[in-house]
Amino acid sequence: MVNFEKNQPYVMGSGNRTDLLIKAGVPGTYLLQVLDPGGPNSNNIWSIITQSGIDPAQRLARIGFDFPVIAGEFQVQGTTYPYTLAIIVVSGDEMDMDLPEGPLPVPEAIPSIEILLETTPDAVRNVAFEICGQLFGMANFDARLSSCGWYFSIYDAEYWGGNSFTSLLMMRDADDEGIPNPGDPEMPRIDFQKEGLFDRHEALFSNMNAGNFEEWTIYNRTFSDHPFHIHVNPFLVTHINGKPLPQPEYRDTIIVPAAIENEPKIPNVPNIQNATFGSITFRTEFDPAIFGQTVIHCHNLTHEDVGMMQRVDIIEPAE
Repeated sequence: MVNFEKNQPYVMGSGNRTDLLIKAGVPGTYLLQVLDPGGPNSNNIWSIITQSGIDPAQRLARIGFDFPVIAGEFQVQGTTYPYTLAIIVVSGDEMDMDLPEGPLPVPEAIPSIEILLETTPDAVRNVAFEICGQLFGMANFDARLSSCGWYFSIYDAEYWGGNSFTSLLMMRDADDEGIPNPGDPEMPRIDFQKEGLFDRHEALFSNMNAGNFEEWTIYNRTFSDHPFHIHVNPFLVTHINGKPLPQPEYRDTIIVPAAIENEPKIPNVPNIQNATFGSITFRTEFDPAIFGQTVIHCHNLTHEDVGMMQRVDIIEPAE
């Protein structure tokens, strides 16, 4: 946990959620606000993944057109920045309260950090955020993932209700690798076994038992950040980009950092074939008393709604 001075903003990354314990200074009215994304205070809207010092690069706190614009064609009447999301009124007599040092305590309803780290996982899973550009762009081998051509041939315009798409965003089982194309090894791989897009009729995994202790790694095979979220079950983040956190953190949402290109063959032309993918690794226990259908997804709705989501079924505890 980080102590902030008066009037110092706490900035969350795009699509993130967080638990904050706040000590009010004096009775009064306090505002929860969104800062100006492009005005004189724009330098204040940079976020980081974690205070741990792992991958400390600055990242935009907001991406996409997910908030009212205060000028131009899409202006919302009366909208100005900073934009108030909530008004908090503090009243009554002051009561002294010591804030805890370090991370917030783990709720009693979930396993301690020590238990999760010391328990052998019942399953180890790998999931990937992936993106494919327009179909004609897939002709360039440097610009496509091995899965892109295969999924383009499956998810034609009919999947989107008759509308063609410009980008295919997927959330895939990363262990479903397909096989090399027998005609040309530089062509996309074939014979993948699972859907890369959300299918409400089919879960991504068939053996997620309530009561399981599991370890997951989420890879980011795109050049933009994606916040990962799983419903119902908080998770303990242990690694970011393969580096162990000095202090593991319980989260329900966290940014999976973007891929970084190593050595571009052509200046200013991204090469996904020669990139180091971002990743986060976490451990979790599925509550033994809670099972049923839920979802995992990118917590940016504009990404989730066009493919970066999967159904997962937590089934009854194994006997």
